[in-house]
Amino acid sequence: MLPLVPFRRFTSAQKVPDDVVKVVIFVSDGNAVAEVAWRANALTDGGDYLYPTIVPLALERAEDVRENYNFGEVVVVIDDVTLWDGIWGRLED
Repeated sequence: MLPLVPFRRFTSAQKVPDDVVKVVIFVSDGNAVAEVAWRANALTDGGDYLYPTIVPLALERAEDVRENYNFGEVVVVIDDVTLWDGIWGRLED
């Protein structure tokens, strides 16, 4: 279970910092799903989970990558904020 932490929100038009794990939320087959990606750093190569995953699992995977490879934070890229469910945490601009 993820703690209900705030996530910085970005849109697809904004540049995301390099030192974060990015969770991209979008609609697939009528459901909100997410993909996870990160850039290379001193501890790991760049990587991703680029297949539609339920959002809570994607956030959990992103947090695991952040923790194990010393990224600054997990951020959320979401254009349609109505896709966000408050049980996943809080979005901050």
